[in-house]
Amino acid sequence: MELAIFVALAVGAGCGFFNGLLISRIPNLSAIIVTLAGSSLYRGIAYILLGDQAVGGFPSWYSYLAWGYIGKTNIPFIMVAFLLSAILYGFILHRSTFGRKVYSIGNNLTAARFSGVPVAKIKQIIFTLNGLMAGVAAVFLTSKLGSSRPNIATGYELEVIAIAVLGGVSPSGGRGGIVGACLALILMRLLRYGMGLKNIPGQVMMVIIGIVLVCVVMIPNLLTFRKKPIKLSKTQE
Repeated sequence: MELAIFVALAVGAGCGFFNGLLISRIPNLSAIIVTLAGSSLYRGIAYILLGDQAVGGFPSWYSYLAWGYIGKTNIPFIMVAFLLSAILYGFILHRSTFGRKVYSIGNNLTAARFSGVPVAKIKQIIFTLNGLMAGVAAVFLTSKLGSSRPNIATGYELEVIAIAVLGGVSPSGGRGGIVGACLALILMRLLRYGMGLKNIPGQVMMVIIGIVLVCVVMIPNLLTFRKKPIKLSKTQE
């Protein structure tokens, strides 16, 4: 099982590296399109390997990753892992030179490139880390469910996008932070758990999350539009 965990993390990092290679080396290639296409590709490979079967029978200690607590406290081990990850990446993003380069690429790719920022290298590192953390999430998710199947986490990408945008992360890049994303994550999970307590079907949950995503993207644009003065042409004046 230890080897399986290592392979899962390596495969996640490898998939992220492949996505980053495409995005950083091929000009004008949309990162969102490559990520979604890569998701379909990797899920298809999982279907080829497993078919419609589920893999289970994990050792008891593996369930401790998602269900266990730290010592005799009521602090879940998975929460500690989440907080440590948030602190680590918060420091990297907000307190390091690497983080400033990430923001500069998101704000103005051309200016960052002419300022000497290694854009391709930074993008490669970002997507590799993204894939690695996807592997970490997969380990915790399979630990929580006690099994793995090809269609696991289907639809999670929509929820992840909603959380990022709700947390102030700009889809075009250059804006957002770890604190906002963490707060949006807590809010979204409370929304989903609340709907679960009301026995709302999963399909309806996806509709509600989609509506939330549309509203979150639309409202800031409407507010910005209202603040902009309307300029009249000379003929209109």
